[in-house]
Amino acid sequence: MPNKSSFPKIDIHTHVALPEVLKLTKKIKIRGNKPGMQHWVPKASRAGHLTQSKYHQDALLSPKLRLKDMDAMGIDIQVIGMNLPTPTYWANSEIAQEVVRQCNNSIAEFVSQYPNRYIGIGSVPLQNQTLTIKEMDYLVSIGLKGITIPSHVRSKDIGIKKFKKFWQKAEELQLPVYIHPRGFTHDERLKEYFLWNSIGQPLEEALAMASIIYEGILDDFPKLQIIIAHGGGYLPYYSGRTDKAYDTRLETRQNISNKPSAYFSKFYYDTVIFDQNMLIPLIKKAGQSRVMLGSDYPRGEIEHNPVEFITTAKMLSKTIKNDILGLNAAKLFKIKF
Repeated sequence: MPNKSSFPKIDIHTHVALPEVLKLTKKIKIRGNKPGMQHWVPKASRAGHLTQSKYHQDALLSPKLRLKDMDAMGIDIQVIGMNLPTPTYWANSEIAQEVVRQCNNSIAEFVSQYPNRYIGIGSVPLQNQTLTIKEMDYLVSIGLKGITIPSHVRSKDIGIKKFKKFWQKAEELQLPVYIHPRGFTHDERLKEYFLWNSIGQPLEEALAMASIIYEGILDDFPKLQIIIAHGGGYLPYYSGRTDKAYDTRLETRQNISNKPSAYFSKFYYDTVIFDQNMLIPLIKKAGQSRVMLGSDYPRGEIEHNPVEFITTAKMLSKTIKNDILGLNAAKLFKIKF
């Protein structure tokens, strides 16, 4: 490992491509006219995605080759998950189960080649709760340390009653759940200028948090460990309006016991926000123990120098920097050092 400090620097937001999984998903169609069923990347952006995929192919596929980049970035450990969207959420349950099982096995194999440098998080077929619960037990049995899910499933918000057994099981197993959006559901106004990504995805993250909060998931399962990608999207930085609604509107208080902002410190967040000035409000809302280093490596809109992004933030104390750089993630993922 490149790090000579007393703790590892841990990047909790990275992706891999799994050839065996991609082969299976080629037969799954995710096209349609309903919200959330369109191709997740608008036509105007697909050429850029293909270019990025080819350029970063080695980093996406090879556990050994990406170590060079990790060392250059000062990263000791990467938390890796399948590059979403794995389109199992639009398949029938049997196909979905086949895909996620291959995904979990392939990630476990990827991690096993350098177990001191990688932590794997798996997938589940959320459209079928019975299969999801079984797969959660399985992925734990093969050494995976968490689960990555999208911000919605077939345009259904992830806090609704349908998914309650999933959240209950995640709390029971103490499995961190990483929420990463797959574009934006109602993207008619966001297809141009890359807005589906720059504006749509942070909005998806805000909606995912809102669903979990307002449906009472965090009241029902207070020990859940939920990570929101990209610094939580918009919600942590604009809490006044939701809190005001809580004070004035009965319908906002059906399932929750506190103002929405009181729940922000129950989530975890990565630092893929690209603006150091946003670190202070995020830490104030979340608490310094809830913010962790992230890069979105290896392709697309990534933070190329995630360690430097934190170490050069003059507004942060050394203690807070160390928590973000690795200590918080080490505690969450139970990493001994």
